[in-house]
Amino acid sequence: LGPAWAAMAASMPAAAAAAVLAATWVGEAAGGASSSSAAPRLIGLGWPRTGTGSLCDAAEALKLGPCYHLRTLLHAGDEAWAPWEAAAASQGNRSRRAELAVLALRGHGSAADVPVAAFWKELLDAEALGMLHPNVLFVLPRRPADEWYASAEATVLAGWRQHANGDATPRSSHANRMGRLVWERLLKHNRSRLRLPEERHEVIAAYERHIREVLERAPPERLLRWGPEDGWAPLCDALGIPVPDEPFPWRNGRLSSFREEFGLQEGHLELALRCAALVLNLALPALCFWACCCRAGTGDVEAGDRGNKSD
Repeated sequence: LGPAWAAMAASMPAAAAAAVLAATWVGEAAGGASSSSAAPRLIGLGWPRTGTGSLCDAAEALKLGPCYHLRTLLHAGDEAWAPWEAAAASQGNRSRRAELAVLALRGHGSAADVPVAAFWKELLDAEALGMLHPNVLFVLPRRPADEWYASAEATVLAGWRQHANGDATPRSSHANRMGRLVWERLLKHNRSRLRLPEERHEVIAAYERHIREVLERAPPERLLRWGPEDGWAPLCDALGIPVPDEPFPWRNGRLSSFREEFGLQEGHLELALRCAALVLNLALPALCFWACCCRAGTGDVEAGDRGNKSD
């Protein structure tokens, strides 16, 4: 299903949406589509800055199919948020939420990052209800909480910092959804702004709680604890796939994380940084000249004062 079909199905009654989902599965199977295109074979349940980009690149290198990532939403547009919006609104209906989470991932052989991690309960329910690939593998990161926070504070958490006076800068529709559908769910509070570093311990506690709850609920035979530093071997062993000859695609770009988090298009953040550097390069000589003039002027005044005193 493309984003438009997903958006339409998200607005349907539960029975109709389930029928669309089932019909799509049957159609893909009849058309000879691989099982990875019918439902994700690998799903990462880790928060951003835990190797999610590397996991996606690895899954695609292993020919599992396109990987659903936060950047997928940036390219697909607002309509791609519709199944997630509907899943969050379907309170008290676990199977309906599970259907919608699976619907959002249609056409992808793997998934990681957010909003996937924020809907981890729905995806585990989908596995229990037989809505996912029969051999789906869930991946949970091993990154320690303190190490994660040090990386996340300057990147994915930066835009959610609440100013001391309570003001908040205007945000795009993408960023608003990120706050409401991702961070409010992950942090388990009803506000999408953080007082950092004052609430550092609260954020770290939420991160650790997420890891603990996934470990408690996920089927052990379907769960892999993994980090990019582990490379190919654990992933391939758990998936039953030969280890490829190519190097592991370890991605570690803070700029890309910041751009994806706040909906900036490819190159916009880099262009802004280059413009800022250009302005600084132009302004720096002027500032130096002004400082030298001020110093020279001060010297002349002091010399004049000494001459007046000697007179």
